[in-house]
Amino acid sequence: MQHPLRFGAGIAVAALGWFVLPGPSTPIAPVPAPATADGHYVLVVDGDRDHLTITRAVAKGDPWAGAAKGLTSDWTLTIRGAAGEVLAELPVDLSQFAVDAGEAGKPVRVEGCVVRDPHVAMLVNAPRFVAAASYVFTRRDGAVVTTVGEQAGAAIAALAGERR
Repeated sequence: MQHPLRFGAGIAVAALGWFVLPGPSTPIAPVPAPATADGHYVLVVDGDRDHLTITRAVAKGDPWAGAAKGLTSDWTLTIRGAAGEVLAELPVDLSQFAVDAGEAGKPVRVEGCVVRDPHVAMLVNAPRFVAAASYVFTRRDGAVVTTVGEQAGAAIAALAGERR
């Protein structure tokens, strides 16, 4: 009498295994490796609170040092790849410029030895990605994010004298 119970239990375990064990595996698409920076650019950025443009780029072979520690800003430069993926997102420090909403169109203001100009002219260090398709500047006003400049990656490479 014991044998039929063991035989029945074995069939029950085998049937349970049929539902518990994984079925044939489907191939998983490989996850692309994150893009790695090939040195960095020194970008000359020009404009105002409503429009920023990269007017010159100089390619440097040494690695990008990263954003300044602790720097937070409502202004961002996002570098995107061809599929729209974010390759890098870095804060842009415009604190030395008169870029608040109420200062748009006003003349240069001098406070002691500090000059506050609504015209932006500055250098930005950014990682250099061969795969960069676009460079996008944004400004955050509370919950609203506004694009204030966008340029193609090929245009930035051309400004640096590179061919893609």
